[in-house]
Amino acid sequence: MDEERNYEAEATEQGWNPDFDGPNKTDAKTFVEKGEKIAGIANKRVKTLEDRIHRLEDSNKTFGEYHKKTLEQQRQQSEKQIHTLQAEVAQAITDGDGAAYTRASTEIDNLKAASAPVNDQDQWAQMSQRWVGENQWYNTNRKLGRFADGIAEEVIADGYQGAAYFSELSRRVQEEFPEEFKNPNQSKPTGVEASGEISSTSSSKAKSYKNLPAEAKAACDGFVKDGFMTREAYVETYEFED
Repeated sequence: MDEERNYEAEATEQGWNPDFDGPNKTDAKTFVEKGEKIAGIANKRVKTLEDRIHRLEDSNKTFGEYHKKTLEQQRQQSEKQIHTLQAEVAQAITDGDGAAYTRASTEIDNLKAASAPVNDQDQWAQMSQRWVGENQWYNTNRKLGRFADGIAEEVIADGYQGAAYFSELSRRVQEEFPEEFKNPNQSKPTGVEASGEISSTSSSKAKSYKNLPAEAKAACDGFVKDGFMTREAYVETYEFED
């Protein structure tokens, strides 16, 4: 038979005062049991937090590998383009074609500049400029521009960074003001033209989340859930097979 617990000794060690006579006065056993219950809840919360941290660490590692793979694919594509352009430069010299030489040389310089490493500030400035260029409403519609500025810190606080930040910013603005982004052709028939033929735009090979392989969809869902990027950003960078 287990030795009977000395609740008074345990409670006293934990801060219980037998002489306390306030409205929240409790006996030693209740004091100890309540403390154990609170400790159990705290331990459970700590365990939940540790599990989430481990999951985020795993997801961060997976995203890092994906990002590295994407950069390597882009580097290889740039090298192929540069190699082709270098051949065009050589041919232009042989043919004495100054215009072709200038065009090919300029494209080579642009590709090299685009693949050169940049610091975070420069990269952010480049993404900002590109986003503004692709979203003219930011400058032309004062209401939308002010709203976007107002939620910028909120989007960052929610964990969105880089390209994912700009994609999420656009999504929230469009969600708040759907009437400002309504497609004038939305009410027109899609997929079938007036002649009754199937439109050529409905391609099963289109770059979309729907056409991602199962493994890529799972990776995409994980990145989106952990706030690394949006679904649109993943689809944009994913290399679909021809």
